[in-house]
Amino acid sequence: MNLDKEISKALQQEQNQIDPILAQEKGLFTMLGNVYQGNTRFWVILASISALLITIGFVYSGYRFYIATAVMDQVFWAVWFIAGLLVQIATKLWIFMEMNRQSVLREIAHLAVRLQAK
Repeated sequence: MNLDKEISKALQQEQNQIDPILAQEKGLFTMLGNVYQGNTRFWVILASISALLITIGFVYSGYRFYIATAVMDQVFWAVWFIAGLLVQIATKLWIFMEMNRQSVLREIAHLAVRLQAK
């Protein structure tokens, strides 16, 4: 029983240390907004515009697939739909990876400042 209390106490202490860190974390939309203000701002804006165009393209391909009567046309538009969807996923993934990179760089800078202060 003593070991259980020690484990519980250690977990509680760890939780008390993590709570202030989690309270300082920004929300998803704030972090996403920061991506558009970083040093890769141009590329993120370009990726967002291309993601919008790709979305329009694969929605159009899905519509054309739906109204196609010939099997070859359905296959053609289905391939374009899937290709557009994959490119859309890759673009959004890159934007979120960029958001994560900026967050990690910001945390490294905060740690460097804390270490220099000591």
